[in-house]
Amino acid sequence: MRFDLIVQCPSWLCEAPVQAWLSIWPQDGILQLALYCALGLGALTMLVMVQVMLLGEVSRRRAARRQQFNDQWRPFFALCSLGDTLPDPLPPLPRGRQLWFLLQWNRTQLQLRGAARDRMNRALTALGMDRQALTLLRGRVRSKLIGLTCLRNLADPAHWDAVQPLLMNRNLTVSLAAAQTLIAMDAARAMQLILPAAVTRPDWALPRLANLCQLAGEQAVTLPLLIALTGSEDPRRERLIPLLIHGDPRHAAPWARARLEEDAAPEQLQVALRCLCELADPRDRGRLLRAMQHAHPNVRLAALQALDKQARSEDSAVFLPLLADTSWWVRQAAADSLARLPGVTSERLQELLLQVEDRYGQDALRRAIAEVRR
Repeated sequence: MRFDLIVQCPSWLCEAPVQAWLSIWPQDGILQLALYCALGLGALTMLVMVQVMLLGEVSRRRAARRQQFNDQWRPFFALCSLGDTLPDPLPPLPRGRQLWFLLQWNRTQLQLRGAARDRMNRALTALGMDRQALTLLRGRVRSKLIGLTCLRNLADPAHWDAVQPLLMNRNLTVSLAAAQTLIAMDAARAMQLILPAAVTRPDWALPRLANLCQLAGEQAVTLPLLIALTGSEDPRRERLIPLLIHGDPRHAAPWARARLEEDAAPEQLQVALRCLCELADPRDRGRLLRAMQHAHPNVRLAALQALDKQARSEDSAVFLPLLADTSWWVRQAAADSLARLPGVTSERLQELLLQVEDRYGQDALRRAIAEVRR
């Protein structure tokens, strides 16, 4: 008996789970489908969890190798930035680590200035990594950006032909990075390409173009910008007009005076007045006085600020009526100009205050007087 039980136990142990599973397995087809979906979803969830764990481990090990690489090369970068001579012999660069090297080199260059940057540039050229940066320009977006950053820090005009085609790249970030790199190589030559191209690149936002103009400097910006504004028939060129404030006001003055004479759009008049404000030429006084009567409050404000730069002691009669202006900004600017008139005294300001009938103008002048007395 006992021997028969021992022989029959394995069969019973195999059949019992199957019978138990069949007893709980639903007979309805929809419920069976739902159960299959739940089991499949559970299996998929387990696979995703395993994948996340594997990717996390791979990322951790890669970060450890990257940190080890940076720690190994950090003393070399320090020696290159501090000494006029390169370490001899140059350490061999591990194969497949060129990208890590360029990333750390770019990061180090951000912290250096002057001669230290030049010494780091010599180290990059000595290792032949400038050729690797040129190779990255043919890669994907991330590789292009790393290569452009490297060439921007290097600032060698010899690489101009390799960077110039990327200026019209369809990717916005790549095209602007190429523009910055060209400016670092040769600002005047770069702006001759960037500003005409900006007419046909509406995706280049005006603040980004303003940043490029600041990087290039007013001497490099003025002439190409005036040529782009006057030599193109594309109506989109007018969006570049606000960039004139980053140019040399002496060269932009003829354009600004022409806009005031022809009574251009308010946006153009504001830019023209800002250019004349920087110039502060007394010969523009008549134009500024006429602009102060413009219907647009922002134009009146710009004209008032420009006239304030060349105000005379007898100009109280010019600024006093503006204390009744409908714009708060114009009233306050007029009050500030009155308080800063050459040779004006506290007694004179009090006399002017008594002549103001508009209560809002009185408040503006009181505020300006209080600021002067501080």
